[in-house]
Amino acid sequence: MSESYDVSYPGVRVWCRDESGSSSLVVWRSQWTPEVIRIETPTIYNRTVWTVGQARVLRDVLDAAVRCAGGGSW
Repeated sequence: MSESYDVSYPGVRVWCRDESGSSSLVVWRSQWTPEVIRIETPTIYNRTVWTVGQARVLRDVLDAAVRCAGGGSW
């Protein structure tokens, strides 16, 4: 069963690593622009904006990568 996440501001922090070590990105949706999903990444240009359609493709690609790597529910 998938976990439910509340992506309303301030969003959900997802931990990752980058060249500087442990890091995270934050995924959130503004109540004023519900059709846009914002992803703040640990890069120098740290705000990426995704349409809902683009986020669906990203989700599907990440799902496929996890399945390919043999990952399941955590």
